[in-house]
Amino acid sequence: MKKLYVCLLLLTAQSFAYAEDTIEDGRFWLTLSHDYHINDQWRINLHVQPRWRHEGREFDQIIYRPSIYYKVAPSLSVGGGYGYILTHLTSGGNTHEQRLWQDVIYQTNLTEDIKFLSRSRLEQRHLEGRSDVAHRFRQTVRLAVPTRLISGLSAVFYDEYFVNMNDASWGVHRGFDQNRAFVGVNYLFNQHANMDVGYLNQYVNRPNVDVENHVLAITINTQF
Repeated sequence: MKKLYVCLLLLTAQSFAYAEDTIEDGRFWLTLSHDYHINDQWRINLHVQPRWRHEGREFDQIIYRPSIYYKVAPSLSVGGGYGYILTHLTSGGNTHEQRLWQDVIYQTNLTEDIKFLSRSRLEQRHLEGRSDVAHRFRQTVRLAVPTRLISGLSAVFYDEYFVNMNDASWGVHRGFDQNRAFVGVNYLFNQHANMDVGYLNQYVNRPNVDVENHVLAITINTQF
């Protein structure tokens, strides 16, 4: 339990650990994620995420991610998928990015109540109009702890670290790309639906001035 408190403290302090010279913005991300279970081992996930910037007043991006997963063992799944990302530039116009990715997901109970998830992802990113491919690694760790205040309500903490594996001509630089730290709650409506609501701190590494986004993040998960 002592180790758990240390992890939570590190996540809470995440937004204060970066360089002072940053541009900050308030954002809103809405994620809709649906799992369709083909059988006990195979499932299909459909994921849509619109994003808004400038305190939620201006459309920023929309992401579509269909994927398929195979349960290797009760706690271990592997899978992959495709992503299409439409970004509306502040200077005008749009960019179109397509991705392929591969996942390894491990989830277990650290104690009778505390749920732990680890997701390791490799991405191959293609930007329309450019021939080179950017490879990126993403590592997520997530903890969910029942609050015991309201039935079905859990405190949720996760952190996701991004590393670019190579340089690309369209502005990708090898090394640390960004970090996302989330603190919030999850409410379980029933066995088919739950929702995360909370604060996400997104810190993005840029060549000149870094970017720190303060995000209201809502994720609605359904499964059948």
